[in-house]
Amino acid sequence: MSMDQDAGLAEVLAVNELFYDIFRSGDFAAMDALWSRREDVSVYHPDWPGITGREDVMASWYRLMVANAPPGVFVRNPMVIREGRVAVVFCFEDIDQQTMTASNVFVQEDGIWKITSHHARPLPVLGQSSEDDSADDAG
Repeated sequence: MSMDQDAGLAEVLAVNELFYDIFRSGDFAAMDALWSRREDVSVYHPDWPGITGREDVMASWYRLMVANAPPGVFVRNPMVIREGRVAVVFCFEDIDQQTMTASNVFVQEDGIWKITSHHARPLPVLGQSSEDDSADDAG
């Protein structure tokens, strides 16, 4: 990997960390500025239905960050996959005593990384089967 590629991955990781810093801080204006205004956006908060469209996505962040106390969410083990002006960060989120898996999709707009999608869900509990597994057993 070239030094330019390393620097590009470091930029994405820095913006991903900024996303979580902003989330914890409750700074809605900063969160709004971080999200793309050109691309389609979506968010999948744990236990919420998927949300698309910038207005609805930002309303969901407002509910989480302003209308309620923002959670103390911390990221660990981030891994970046980047292709040109698009990058995906896969990571774990630690919130209180719960661990989530998360993916964040970023796109470059005028040389600045903007987020277009955030998806987080709890890790499955070992020993529990999914609904898909039980459906397979029934048929």
